[in-house]
Amino acid sequence: MRLSISLAALATVLAATSDPALAVPSTLTGALPLVINHRGASGYLPEETVQAYQLSVQQGADFLEGDVYITADGVAVMLHDGTLNATTNVVQYAATHPEIAALKSANGSYDVTKFTYAQLMELTGTFRNTNGYGTDRTYYDPSVHYQIATLSQVADIAYENYLATGTKTGIYPEAKQSGLGVADAILSVLNDPKYNGYFSSSNGTAILQSFDQSQVAYMSSLTDIPVTYLGVCPSTAAQAAQIATFADGVGPSTSQTDANCVALAHAAGLFVDPYTFLYAESTYVTYYNMGVDGVFTNFAPIAEAVRDQVFAAPEPASLAVLGLGVASLLPLRRRGRG
Repeated sequence: MRLSISLAALATVLAATSDPALAVPSTLTGALPLVINHRGASGYLPEETVQAYQLSVQQGADFLEGDVYITADGVAVMLHDGTLNATTNVVQYAATHPEIAALKSANGSYDVTKFTYAQLMELTGTFRNTNGYGTDRTYYDPSVHYQIATLSQVADIAYENYLATGTKTGIYPEAKQSGLGVADAILSVLNDPKYNGYFSSSNGTAILQSFDQSQVAYMSSLTDIPVTYLGVCPSTAAQAAQIATFADGVGPSTSQTDANCVALAHAAGLFVDPYTFLYAESTYVTYYNMGVDGVFTNFAPIAEAVRDQVFAAPEPASLAVLGLGVASLLPLRRRGRG
């Protein structure tokens, strides 16, 4: 199945879903909302593989997003589940490789933290059996070895694209594994001297994230890079203010996100990046019109096309109002993002 975007159909969606009072959606800083490619180009290629991140850059995503675990030999790798069963060929591979079969847990799962990096490289990434992952197989080649990415490889892809094209692509790693060691590992990669400060806060090319408040607070205490607290959108001004004491933004699910919580977050100086967007154009229109600051999407080209239409022709009067709103919010920001 190949997903395509009809501009005529998109115009119909815009007419049906846009609020006339929101001629210019008001993000926190007035910048266009970020297109954050969720687990790489996961709508097209096996998630969190090197190839998925390479395609994500080719498709023009603003940020490459992914989840970080640490292997048995200390390598930070990209994997969402913590177990390899749903997104690699580990079960089939183990059937003919007893040294891999020996790593199976009693419940039948294969925990990434039991594998060395070299053992992971023997496995091939596959599509999980969930809607929105591998929906468009245009780029998929079943003969290719889809390699689980390391965090360093994702950073390399973003940085090398910048060196080659001058286009800034950011990375948005999530501390998925429990404990503080994974946060240290993420910061160690971002601070690697080989990147020449590319992932510094002033460059706007890195954002950190976690569902764990203690991890969020820990990372915030160690770096000026913005940190997102996942799984929450404030329902009161007091809650928003409390979150702002340890985080720079929130990453709620789309079901948690509404115009009220976006407004409350913005008033506290928090950006709002909801998850997870798939291929329905109308969903993007709805949330862009709420003023969200970024979208975690499996389909960057769709997110980009809708964004271009929603923000295509702002009226001068609306821009003036937006400018006043941004000016009033900026003093509240703990740290910015590009």
